[in-house]
Amino acid sequence: MGAKSNPFSHMKSRQMCNWKYDEHTKEGIGLRSIVHITNLLILFLLVGCADLEPLAQPPFSASSMFVAPSQDLTAAKPPSSAKPEVPSEIKSKMLTLADCMKIALDRNPQTRVTWQATQSAAARVGEEKAAYFPQAELALAGERADSVSLNDKETHGPKNIYDARFCVGYLLFDGGARSARVSGAEAELLVANFRHNTTLQDVAVAVEEGYYELLAAKWVLNVAQETVKQTQYHVDLARARYKSGLVARSDVLKTETEKANADLFMVKANSAVKISLGKLASTMGLKVSHPFEVAEHPEDMREQELANIELLLEEAAQNRPELRAFLAQIESKRANLKETQAQYWPVIGMDAGYGWRDQTLVPDRDEWSIGIGLSLPLFTGFGRAYRLRWARSELAAALAEYDELMRDVELEVWITYMQVIESNQAVQASEKLVASAEESDRVAEGEYKNGTGFIIELIDAQTAHTIAKTRLVQARLDWYTAIARFERAVGRTLAEQDVATSRRNSRR
Repeated sequence: MGAKSNPFSHMKSRQMCNWKYDEHTKEGIGLRSIVHITNLLILFLLVGCADLEPLAQPPFSASSMFVAPSQDLTAAKPPSSAKPEVPSEIKSKMLTLADCMKIALDRNPQTRVTWQATQSAAARVGEEKAAYFPQAELALAGERADSVSLNDKETHGPKNIYDARFCVGYLLFDGGARSARVSGAEAELLVANFRHNTTLQDVAVAVEEGYYELLAAKWVLNVAQETVKQTQYHVDLARARYKSGLVARSDVLKTETEKANADLFMVKANSAVKISLGKLASTMGLKVSHPFEVAEHPEDMREQELANIELLLEEAAQNRPELRAFLAQIESKRANLKETQAQYWPVIGMDAGYGWRDQTLVPDRDEWSIGIGLSLPLFTGFGRAYRLRWARSELAAALAEYDELMRDVELEVWITYMQVIESNQAVQASEKLVASAEESDRVAEGEYKNGTGFIIELIDAQTAHTIAKTRLVQARLDWYTAIARFERAVGRTLAEQDVATSRRNSRR
């Protein structure tokens, strides 16, 4: 918006210096002096109290101007400025995905940063609107000077001079610059609100991905535990057949090697669970070592119902907070252009003042002034022309950047749309793979027991079974992650996601 200047500063300097002085003395203070003292105290109180509550409720607060799509992400109260302790009831229960998001939106530092940015922008709106109000000032001065009369060229000796005055000024016309600054500040407030909403959605998606990653790590741990249990059974089976003289010692060694690999698999799975837990805690704004448990999520998958891609692109264009923030930024650039164009108009203002000036400590000689002034810069070294060219270029660049961002959003929607379809098909294929590998493992184990199969076939079947179950876990994780990213790309709210989830669950 550029640096601001006081539109009637030239008139203020005149009223501050245009007080005439006539030598005037009085004996004592008197009743009138007491009245002046009382008036001065009242003025001090009024002026001092005028700014005791600096915009406690901004005229454009985040709650009133926050028109971004994700209203459900925004609570009536701001995120905590400090890191409060997690309530005991949260510690003692299994956290659902909604619980994790609630904690993250309140405690994640990114949300607090963007929230304070909205409060700063709201205060800026109030500051710019202050230009529509009269500007009042109370001034007191005292000096001791030895003046020389130029007429008789004689000195009169040092004198004490005291004055007190109350001045009021008001801007009458500035070519629309004041209105443009208010419009620009309101647009910047919208930008801050939409950016705050973008951060809320980003944090929510990060929590959702971390939550599913933790569940997937737990699912892999379950696979590892089942594998350890199954390989231990193979070791016992090979040892029993070896003692019976049915197989060679090499069968026992091979099953023990298989068991060692399964133990190593479980060690890595345990570590993955702890790492995922720490990452989720960090995203939620907790210490990485904070203990908590998350509730299980249904593992059975259903095909995601997707709308026509063209409809999804239109939905993203209307809902994405990044796009709406950029539109608000464009409005800010337009307001800046209007303010720059207003520099070619004159500035008209008026001021008035009333006060006392005398040689006593409590001045008692009344003085007043009232005036109106007009200011029109004739030549600024071509500064206004260059600033106007700059403002137009900034607006044109913002429009081009919006088009670029729109293309990026459309591409993101397209990619996540295809990833949802791909991940759903991958889950179905993985389920078939697990069923086939499980049957193969069962047959190989039966043949080995009957003596018609070989240990290598049993180990291969068990390994294939473990790999198949691990791939199914990864496919499910990819599906949940793809859904979360798709909803974020389209700009849907958490409330809409909950409704969609409820509808899917009701059809099961």
